[in-house]
Amino acid sequence: MKAQSGKLGKVAVLLSVLFIATMVLVLCQTANQAAAQDDVKIEAEKKKNAEFVLKLAYTDAANWPASGIKPLGEHAFALIFKSIVESRSNGAMYVELFPATSMGQSKEVIEMVQTGTLEMGIQTGALAGVYPPVQVINLPYAFQSDEIAWWIFDNSEFWKKMTAEIEEKTGIKVLAMGQNGTRHFTNSKRPIREPKDMVGLKFRVMPSPIYVKTLEAMGASATPLAHGEIYTSCQTKVVDGQENPIWNIAANKWYEVQDYMTLDGHTWSEDMLIINANFFNNLPKAFQQIIRAAAYQGQTAGRASESLGSLVTDFAILEKNMEIYSPTPEEMAKFKAAVVPVADWLKQEIGAKYVEDFYKAVEEAEAALGYR
Repeated sequence: MKAQSGKLGKVAVLLSVLFIATMVLVLCQTANQAAAQDDVKIEAEKKKNAEFVLKLAYTDAANWPASGIKPLGEHAFALIFKSIVESRSNGAMYVELFPATSMGQSKEVIEMVQTGTLEMGIQTGALAGVYPPVQVINLPYAFQSDEIAWWIFDNSEFWKKMTAEIEEKTGIKVLAMGQNGTRHFTNSKRPIREPKDMVGLKFRVMPSPIYVKTLEAMGASATPLAHGEIYTSCQTKVVDGQENPIWNIAANKWYEVQDYMTLDGHTWSEDMLIINANFFNNLPKAFQQIIRAAAYQGQTAGRASESLGSLVTDFAILEKNMEIYSPTPEEMAKFKAAVVPVADWLKQEIGAKYVEDFYKAVEEAEAALGYR
């Protein structure tokens, strides 16, 4: 009887512990739900009291702080932008965030910003649909490093002239340039060490002509697909591979359906903050300046978040799940030689001057930063 009583006592203790643990979990969930509801109420009140509401749409998920050790690049960009705009305007402006393509893919966001049905967006690789010359910034192997790209978008006359022309011809004002990242190849077939290894492979690319031409120049075929279709397309073998920055491959778990990665860095891609020009130009001057300042701070946050992911946190995840190859200098020379026709093609498409002026800006950046 004592033994049985002891067993029953242990069971009672275990049940008590489980009950307490369950209650703690329920209370935590209830507290989290209550906090979330409070946040919704606070945001609704801020929006109601604002003089101007700016809706901002982007592709990245609102992963932080709910999940993840850092915000994804566009989300970091948006969070900083929102905080500065609302605080410096004393609540007169409210920024409503629409992450995770909840307003549509980049193409749809651009169209809505252009027509004014959406005030703002952060887009990657899709502005070429309304302004083809912007493709110059995606010319393959144009930038030796991120800071060269940053210098051009922060300091060059080339970019100042181009953004002025974008506004004039499309009604879209470019406010800032974050960083989507340097793009690399992944695939499920074989290691890629030089362009001949690309022959016969089919890759998903962004819906931008220069991405298609870059892949074709290397001997592969390209299929333009929306961002949200990448995982399924790789999983079902609609495509053999895709190309994206390291952080993006890790964040979307494409390593689950891809086995090989080649760190060739063929394209630097942007996170461009855009706003409907008519909306912006009709704001009070003081509010315009607040938005400009917030955009500058936001792009800095976006660049930092992307760099942290691609160079540190997310790279470690890919190392555990994929076979990663870094081409030798001789192999990189073959990649660069293969894509020379892309610049010639683009000159025919948009005019030689845009391409020539872009490469001059790259040279200026390299000289300013000590690369020359």
